[in-house]
Amino acid sequence: MRREPESPFTQFCEVCDDEKPLGQFGRRKRAPNGRANVCRGCVKAANHKANRDPAVIRKRRDARLRRVYGLTLADYERMGRRQRWRCAICGNKAAVGDRLVVDHDHDKPHGQAVRRLLCRGENSALGHFGDSSTRLDQGADYLRKFGK
Repeated sequence: MRREPESPFTQFCEVCDDEKPLGQFGRRKRAPNGRANVCRGCVKAANHKANRDPAVIRKRRDARLRRVYGLTLADYERMGRRQRWRCAICGNKAAVGDRLVVDHDHDKPHGQAVRRLLCRGENSALGHFGDSSTRLDQGADYLRKFGK
């Protein structure tokens, strides 16, 4: 049973059942009053709970890998096991709390661009060199001349 708020500027949250100002509810075009039925505090609490649920985390990672790289989570884990969870360039394991990232070629079509798994630093370095082996060789020459 839906209760009517005391003011036209308030509404009841369907989760906590508190009457709150409309500003505490997100916008929703299809709703009669243009506001969501659940307050922002309850949405934040539900998201916080979901973000700690391993099943939800796994599902979100799988969806992102499919969307961005055309790769399933099972494919990612297979690649990781094949590389013994080590970076394909430096051979180091990912730091605790970090993971190997998917290196991909931006010029190839979706799903055909995946190369290997790299640590975050090596992947960033390749990106900064524009995936150009010539520029990378020039950088290596520079380091030989002026580096340690």
